[in-house]
Amino acid sequence: MKLQLKRIVRTLQSEQYVLFDLDQLDEESLPLSLGKVDLHYTAEGTYGTLLLWRVYFAHFSDEALRLFVQEVMDEFSAPMGVPGEFLIECVFADEQDYKVYSNMLDTREDAGEVSSAES
Repeated sequence: MKLQLKRIVRTLQSEQYVLFDLDQLDEESLPLSLGKVDLHYTAEGTYGTLLLWRVYFAHFSDEALRLFVQEVMDEFSAPMGVPGEFLIECVFADEQDYKVYSNMLDTREDAGEVSSAES
């Protein structure tokens, strides 16, 4: 798996990223979406939620999932200088059950920043 993180939202104390696997392509030949992560930074550590597409993670053991979470969090702690301590909740969902409601224009697509890691 070659992990790519694309930031879609940033505030002073939080960020939201979409997770992609560059080693796999979807039906449109785009990197496969694995889910997203919402992070909130405090002086004590990072708190967050990983929303993962069930179809791609159903076969992961608890240890494999723990290593995946650690890989994702390593992308934030070292390069960004945030504390290495974290508490992350994982939620598994099916893409067809995921719905977004907004009254905002979708102007952030081109503003996302990208980070990559290999596993």
